[in-house]
Amino acid sequence: MNKSLLNTYVCPADKTSLTFRSENHRDQGEISEGFLVSAANTKYTLKNSIPNFIAPGQLSKLELETKQQYEEYYTEEFYDNAIEWLFASFCEDENSIRESLVDILQLKPDFKVLEIGCGTGRDSLKIAKRLGRNGVFFIQDLSQSMVDITRNKLTKDYDKLGLSCTLNFFVSSARNLPFPDKYFDAVFHFGGFNNFEDPKGTLHEFSRVVKNGGRIVFGDESIPPWLEGTTFAEIVCTNNPLFRHKVPLSHLPENAKEVTVRWLLGNCFYVIDYRIGNGTPLLNLDLPHKGNRGGTMRTRYYGQMEGITPEAKTLAQKSAKKKGVSLHDWLDQAVRNAARQDLA
Repeated sequence: MNKSLLNTYVCPADKTSLTFRSENHRDQGEISEGFLVSAANTKYTLKNSIPNFIAPGQLSKLELETKQQYEEYYTEEFYDNAIEWLFASFCEDENSIRESLVDILQLKPDFKVLEIGCGTGRDSLKIAKRLGRNGVFFIQDLSQSMVDITRNKLTKDYDKLGLSCTLNFFVSSARNLPFPDKYFDAVFHFGGFNNFEDPKGTLHEFSRVVKNGGRIVFGDESIPPWLEGTTFAEIVCTNNPLFRHKVPLSHLPENAKEVTVRWLLGNCFYVIDYRIGNGTPLLNLDLPHKGNRGGTMRTRYYGQMEGITPEAKTLAQKSAKKKGVSLHDWLDQAVRNAARQDLA
């Protein structure tokens, strides 16, 4: 890990800066063994130049189980065989599908990109090839073994693969990322979202680290609504119950804009992409409505009062029409006048 990354990485828990500690470190440019320490003295291990941002007791039960699966049972051969079988079972070309996923990111050569859940690097390589010498690519997984596999795959034959961007590898939970706000141009994740402990919180964390206007692309298993209840769907879901998960649109952050949902890979995997907006959508609360009712969105929401009898409403409508004003203006003035008299 290059020492300059100490100016980038932050404590995933409290987002404070980190310092490096080691008894044996000598090289001033690269740091490979030791600890990254937060202001609260939380220590994150740095081993073989890969920082591990998982503090003791941080992971949920589900995350611990997932991590154990990938590190103890999922060898590279097992993982890759399962992926190849998946694409073949849906009669799809893996290379074409993955290239189409990366296309959605709309990458530029100088982008800063984060991949969450790299697995054995099957998407990582395709993303890295889209970035140029000024591009920066951070590659994450919950599993140390998956990060090791991907790093070896991308760095061993770096030149032969035609890569030129800066590659950085780290271990962390997707719920707590070691980056400041608005750092990346794009975030990518495919194939693990259904196993995330806190999907809403995770998407807010994805969105937190992306610049305004930046893009997020993520997806996972889900039978689309038009296939639910079919024999096809039951066969697929019986083979893997994860396909029963619903598309997590309700978990998107409030500042998501230009949201797109599509299905691919046998129409059994959703892909959601969205851009980061600057807060909630703009809304002119004080633009007057045209017509007899009148008022604004603000008055109709914040000015709601107890109901009146139908007879009183009819009289108010007739009086407002006779005076040539909207019902809102007539009621507002009538309430004000009555209140002033009573309070005088």
